[in-house]
Amino acid sequence: MIKLALIGCGKWGKNYLKTVTAIEGCELKWVCDLDHQKLNQTAPVYPQTRFTENKADTLNDSEVQGVIIATTPESHYILAKEAINKGKAVLVEKPVTINRKDSNDLIELAAAKNTILMAGYTLIYHPAVKTIKGLLKEKDINDQLYYLNMSRTSSTSQAPNVDVLHDLAVHDIYLSRHLIGVDPIWVIAHGKSYIQNPYNNVINILIGFPDGKIASIFASLIHTEKTRKITLVSSKTKLVFDDVQTTDRKIQLFDKVEGEHFLAVEENLEPLTQECLHFIECIRENKEPLSGRKNIDFVAKITDCISDSLAKGGEKIIIR
Repeated sequence: MIKLALIGCGKWGKNYLKTVTAIEGCELKWVCDLDHQKLNQTAPVYPQTRFTENKADTLNDSEVQGVIIATTPESHYILAKEAINKGKAVLVEKPVTINRKDSNDLIELAAAKNTILMAGYTLIYHPAVKTIKGLLKEKDINDQLYYLNMSRTSSTSQAPNVDVLHDLAVHDIYLSRHLIGVDPIWVIAHGKSYIQNPYNNVINILIGFPDGKIASIFASLIHTEKTRKITLVSSKTKLVFDDVQTTDRKIQLFDKVEGEHFLAVEENLEPLTQECLHFIECIRENKEPLSGRKNIDFVAKITDCISDSLAKGGEKIIIR
């Protein structure tokens, strides 16, 4: 039995709480949050789990093997550092940290402590993304790929102290590399805050890959509708992944030989369930997660370059 703790049971933490408690072979022993009222409202629903306002209760428990951190982004670094220092495996919701230096510190510490550091890059574990990844390989689409067009928009309120880059666009940053299979070589970015907020709520990003491949990313927190769409265009095929559609219509393939049709998604588990199952598997087998240290380092580096381009008015930044 793998025993876990959750720090943060707010908007996204509640999703982890619901997900982890439903997984067999896993016990969510602790939930920690500073909001006493929130704990009192949540605790009766999960009588098998202990609720506390004191993070030491979770971090000092020798039975706890892994800690999930779903708090405000500015607190991720210190909480993850404390958990890693206690020898716990750590899953941190995105953004892992708000700057590259802190991400590098966590990566180095996890390596030194020989423990797991995993990012909540949920879409890597999406069954539809797994299907698309297999299709790209099967049909050799990557060799003939021209570009990816990615749109991720929402009309919900912006999370405090979080830029649209780290809140929404980050998903397409790690997905572009995951699908293309190679590291990018340059970025260009333009962002804007259109409401009274010090953080950008709209961003356009171009990411250049070898052989002329390009990923274009549009993300907005002030859109009139929710979009979660990726279009991959190659010389012979166009593939559309629309995550707001039903399971049987999420992936649409346009092929010059096969024509137009929808592809079935093999597994129907929620991406967050797949992510948590993978975290548990990595703890059990002591193996590196798909969204582990290398992926965290990559995202930290790319978002750092994007921030540099934003600061320089959309200047092209070479990734080194």
